[in-house]
Amino acid sequence: MVKVTPLRLILFLPLTHALAMPTAVAQEAPSSPTVTVSGNVVNEVTGEPIPGVVVLAEGLGLTLVTDAQGQFVFDEVARGVYDIDLVHKDYVRLEGALTIDQPGAFFLMMTPTKDPNAGLMTGIAGIVRDQVSGDPIPDVVVNAPVAGRTARTGADGRFSLPELPPGRQEVRFSHLGYARRSETIDVEAWRVARVEVVLDVDAIALNPIEITVDRLDAALEDRGFYQREEDGWGHFVDREDLETWNPIELTDALMRFPGVRIVSDGLDRHLRLRSSGDNCSPTIFIDGVRMTGRGDYSINDMVDPSAVAGVEVYRGLAGTPPQYWGSSCGVVLVWLRRGG
Repeated sequence: MVKVTPLRLILFLPLTHALAMPTAVAQEAPSSPTVTVSGNVVNEVTGEPIPGVVVLAEGLGLTLVTDAQGQFVFDEVARGVYDIDLVHKDYVRLEGALTIDQPGAFFLMMTPTKDPNAGLMTGIAGIVRDQVSGDPIPDVVVNAPVAGRTARTGADGRFSLPELPPGRQEVRFSHLGYARRSETIDVEAWRVARVEVVLDVDAIALNPIEITVDRLDAALEDRGFYQREEDGWGHFVDREDLETWNPIELTDALMRFPGVRIVSDGLDRHLRLRSSGDNCSPTIFIDGVRMTGRGDYSINDMVDPSAVAGVEVYRGLAGTPPQYWGSSCGVVLVWLRRGG
């Protein structure tokens, strides 16, 4: 039996479209510890096969890509339950648990992405500090009353008000022991107004807040991308950079960074980092999943630039987030856009 069941509910990963349709392809003794199963990935709307889907099966140590018929094969794998991830630049990402206990074939349906701006924020983000000490102030209530949105600063004084309608927004900042502050901020479509606000314990006239306007991705904001970029370690590429450069392959964008080299084996172009005088292969993560069992696939085989929200490149271990430590050569973190 081959079965796909939801692993967990995530707003940008709808799992209810996973469909298992087992059909026997061979007879096998029940005692056999391994089986071979084939997957077929199709468009939920048209039923057409989808080639070029990246299939991640971390538990099996495999990263596969569907062929022209939308198929992939798990060959002679142990019976059990495995988490799988399906990624394609034109479709909503699909994630679930795959139960394998006998040979067969199954179908997975992926939903086309409708909104090219999906995952981009329209709103306000920033930090609130003490006027005298400059220290960040936690637990400040940030309220946009017209839009009906409220946030609270974290321990680092940061806050975000995503998904605000474009236009002028009155934003109020309040905290027990500080004078209240109200500012009017212009919000642009698919842009985030970045602000730094100071509060004073006394009701004195304060300088106007300074506003910078950036294009931020909600997925990158959630994953700490922008915070790490501010910390100054590594090299960073975001969606706006990719749209400006318009690279054909992801390596075309990454080769701009110091210490990054692209080598060709005649078929594919592979990413290399210069570390300790040598050119070596970095560890690659896609949406936090370490790519193992990649075979001969390069980073260009795994993901298309149009599907990428951002990339982080770290040479060596210095500055690399501890949860993504891998090769001493370095680490590349690829974050995909949220769909639908």
